[in-house]
Amino acid sequence: MNEPEDSYHGYTPVDYDEDSAADEAYQTCVSYIVEHAPIGRDDTVVDIGTGTGTVALELASKCERVLGRDIHEEWLRYARKKTAENGVENVSFGRGSFREPNVDEAVDVVVASYALYMAYDEGGKVELRAAIEGISSLNPRHLVVADKMFFGPPDSRGDYETLPRMGTVANLLADAGFTLTDVEIVSGSVGVLVATRTGR
Repeated sequence: MNEPEDSYHGYTPVDYDEDSAADEAYQTCVSYIVEHAPIGRDDTVVDIGTGTGTVALELASKCERVLGRDIHEEWLRYARKKTAENGVENVSFGRGSFREPNVDEAVDVVVASYALYMAYDEGGKVELRAAIEGISSLNPRHLVVADKMFFGPPDSRGDYETLPRMGTVANLLADAGFTLTDVEIVSGSVGVLVATRTGR
C-alpha cells in the first residue's frame, strides 16, 4: 500500500474499533476464525494487516504467539496499548506489509482479516497476486483470509472500493501453492477462506 504510514483518511483506530464492534459480518468472521481456524497451541500466527490488533488479541489464547503486522504506526501504537491494557503477553506488533511481512521466524498460520481486499482495490489482480505471494513466502501451513470479496454475482459497491471475486482469490491462493480446505460465506460479499499448503 502506498499511503503515508499515519494517514488513513482521518479514520482513527478508535473509529475502526467502534465500527467493527457494530459490524455483524465482521464479528461473524472473527468468531469463525477463533472457533474454526486450524490453529494449534504451539503455533506461531502472523496477523497481517492487524490494524487495531482485534484479531491478534482474539487468537492469543489459541496459540503460542501472535505477530501482528501493519503499515500504519499510529494503529500499531494503539494495538500495543490495547494489548498491554488487556494483560496479554504473547502478542507483539511491528511494521510489515503483505509484500514485506517483516517476519524472521518460522510461521505456522497467516491470518488476513478485512485487509487483503485493499490490495485488490489498489492495484487489481496484479497487486492481489503480489500480496498473496508475499505472505505465502512465510511458508505457513495455512492461510486464513476473512475478507470482503464477491461470493456470487458482483453488486455495486459505489465509488469507494473494488472487490475481487472469491474465485479470483482462490485461484491466486492455488497459484501460491495452497488448496482451499474450508469456505464460510457470511454474506454475498464477505466470507472466510481457509487454505492449506499443498502437500502438507
